Amino acid sequence: MKALFLCLSLALHAQAPLPAHPEQAAVIHLDFTQVRTLAALSRPLKASGSLVLAGDKGVIWALKRPVEITYVMGPRGLLVLDGQGRRERKGPRDAPMAAQVGQLFQALAQGDWHALGSFFTVTRTGRPEAWQVDLLPKAQAASFVKRVRLDGGRFIDRIRIEEASGDRTELVFAHQTASAPLTGAEAALLSE
Repeated sequence: MKALFLCLSLALHAQAPLPAHPEQAAVIHLDFTQVRTLAALSRPLKASGSLVLAGDKGVIWALKRPVEITYVMGPRGLLVLDGQGRRERKGPRDAPMAAQVGQLFQALAQGDWHALGSFFTVTRTGRPEAWQVDLLPKAQAASFVKRVRLDGGRFIDRIRIEEASGDRTELVFAHQTASAPLTGAEAALLSE
């Protein structure tokens, strides 16, 4: 997950705008499956859970399998909740990447593609209902990422990250909805 956070936080800081097609909504709920293939392991690591992207309030990344852990990322920093209910809070100074990743996930989900050009060469292909974006790193990102590929239509459907180390991460998003507001529990987490 560290490489994913690094890659996404770098993308957040880039400067060139990139119009795109995903639907814009104040709150997006979705499920994800993550497959991480490490060069040092013979079998990939699989994880699944859900994401809530809530505008400028932040992101709730709830890992459900293989372990339960929830990351709440936003302008106030990072809140980590484990399956036993323990909480750990890190402010923006302690976890600056978490706040950036939260903002980036929201920007990606809503097609706010600003800021990629400083760190990546961006190539877009496809149509509004089926598009692809390839990000090839410039010098400052090349030490940890080889390539990022985003596929989508109405929403982003898949993110594939190839790291310079040979490791790969693929996130597949499903059951994406932009019609449901935050639940009371989600609003409470984001306001902590």
